Amino acid sequence: MIRVEGLRKIYRMGAVEVRALDGVTLGIRQGEFVGVTGPSGSGKSTLLHLVGLLDPPSGGGISIQGTDVLALSDDEQTQFRLTRIGYIFQDYALVPDLTALENVVLPALALGLGEREGAERANTLLSRVGLAERTDHLPAELSGGEQQRIAVARALVNEPVLLLADEPCANLDTSASAMVMDLFASINRELGQTVLMVSHEDEHRRYFDRIVRLRDGRVEEEGEPGQP
Repeated sequence: MIRVEGLRKIYRMGAVEVRALDGVTLGIRQGEFVGVTGPSGSGKSTLLHLVGLLDPPSGGGISIQGTDVLALSDDEQTQFRLTRIGYIFQDYALVPDLTALENVVLPALALGLGEREGAERANTLLSRVGLAERTDHLPAELSGGEQQRIAVARALVNEPVLLLADEPCANLDTSASAMVMDLFASINRELGQTVLMVSHEDEHRRYFDRIVRLRDGRVEEEGEPGQP
């Protein structure tokens, strides 16, 4: 479903060359829940940014559902990202002046759905993430865990083939983190949703089908969570 080949990302700061990714190759199957781990600076978030078409790579290839996404124009990549990829940030990235419902509806409207259909989808998803009674609340009126669940609903509203999550529990306490991870597991299991998640928490390992560990921009090891 997803194939990354020899992916590289090089940043230059003056005379210094930083290889954030240095030839990463991996595949992700439809419906798989894959965790990306590794020390700080290993390239985890960079990998998600490139796969999510938020940043161009310095080299290599990315194929999603048979589409060479790097061969698309900027406008085509934007449309592909809107229709095929859901992205969840660790800081929630909600619009502060919009209610929970409006935050979730926003991507659906950008896709061209009518307000009624967008609201129906949003209400269904907010109910699924346990926030049916909080639809008219602003982000500031909600806890961190609730805000992240809104972000999950927003990422799903356009029915993406791939859900990307960049340390979605980094700003949450233990209880809220477990609730959000249980939500991801439920979405993966019940909807067959493909999920690629960056995590630095050992307790998250049990949720993943497979773990890819990065170090210094390369794949250091790859295997099932129970493997050393």
